Amino acid sequence: MRIKFLFINAIDPSREVETKYPPLGIAYLVSNLRKHFGEEKIEFKVVDDNIEYEIRSFKPDIVGISAVSQNYNRAIAYAEIAKRYGLPVICGGVHISMMFSSLTRDMDVGVAGEGEETICDLLELFSRKGTFDKADLRKTKGIIYWDNGRIATTDKREPIHPLDELPFPARDLFSIQPNTYMFTSRGCPYRCTFCASSRFWNRVRIFSAEYLVNEIEHLVKAHNVKSIQFYDDIFSVDVQRVRKTIDLLREKGILGKVNFNCSIRANMVNDEIIRLLKELGVKSIGMGLESGCSKTLRYLKGNNIDIKDNENAIRIFRKHGIDVHCSFIIGSPEEDKKDVLETLRFIKKNRVTNFDLYVLTPYPGTPVWDYALSRGLVAEKMDWDRLNVDFSVNYDSAIILSEKLTRKEIRALFLRFRNEQRKNAICRSIKTGLRNPSKIPGFLNRKLINRSRK
Repeated sequence: MRIKFLFINAIDPSREVETKYPPLGIAYLVSNLRKHFGEEKIEFKVVDDNIEYEIRSFKPDIVGISAVSQNYNRAIAYAEIAKRYGLPVICGGVHISMMFSSLTRDMDVGVAGEGEETICDLLELFSRKGTFDKADLRKTKGIIYWDNGRIATTDKREPIHPLDELPFPARDLFSIQPNTYMFTSRGCPYRCTFCASSRFWNRVRIFSAEYLVNEIEHLVKAHNVKSIQFYDDIFSVDVQRVRKTIDLLREKGILGKVNFNCSIRANMVNDEIIRLLKELGVKSIGMGLESGCSKTLRYLKGNNIDIKDNENAIRIFRKHGIDVHCSFIIGSPEEDKKDVLETLRFIKKNRVTNFDLYVLTPYPGTPVWDYALSRGLVAEKMDWDRLNVDFSVNYDSAIILSEKLTRKEIRALFLRFRNEQRKNAICRSIKTGLRNPSKIPGFLNRKLINRSRK
């Protein structure tokens, strides 16, 4: 019998940032299931909207839901819909891995941590009996499930090693655009207080240079990809791999035919690595600088980085002519107005013209979550929409961790940063327009024309 497996990517389909790229986490699950069971035994479909319609039309035998914390309300609702149709439901993703207690009665099983091997074991059980037998679940590593009315957990599953054992993600299920993304590693060597990634993966593992170059080649030849974003926490964690990647791309005749974007940590930036990234074809690099205030930076990122590292990284990027996109966080518990304005001064002083700003948000599994829990600001059962990281949308319900600033004061400071962002965007548009007048936005073009007539 062929099993029909419906995967639901629990995102907000109205937000472009969430729909821009295909869900590679699910795509890895699919490709590993195909490797384990063969191409013909399972039919897959991946959806993110109109869930009841998709269930009625696809008629799946089993449903899998993946969700992050800020979208977990959707996962709960989708599981309820699936259960109305009598379907077994597996829930996975970073949220359920960090917060076992949020497994609902409509979810039969939760996958804790890395899911590729666990999903194969679960489907093996399901394919034999058409259901999840409790005795079998007790023997399955890396899951949470309901047992006699209580949430039970099994032994932790060891991470996949080496990662090269994984097949490429199943991109055939999606429309791949010329600008896409890929993963070349899992995990981060650092433990920022606000970040769940390092806790989810627990340790750093990397795909080999051979693996990632073969995947790049596949993207270029099969999907005509022109630009790839490496979605790793820190792409350059292994400098030797960067060197080997350059050599292998050159051997395959791909070097220079595709460009890349990646992320790096400021204290890891030096002339050598930036020269290598530039040779690789990296056009833009993201850095989480987080703060221009030393006290706040220590709270967020620990004692292994300081403001001078941030300033030095920007200087090196500018020297080598690589665009840098920075992110900052305000609203830490002990941060006052003076501290926040230090970050704004840092941005202006160092001419950081392209940046994002966030208000500190407590995510399950992080020290910041534990702090919020101790103050009664979050709970094991709560409105997960409140963890939406977009403060401009979530202003009224966002969780405010600051003990020094009110919600209204944080919003006023947030808007000062937004004004700086708008000013910088206008300046970038004018500079682009001076090089290519056809790219000047209409309202700016009219202003420049009018000014030239005076």
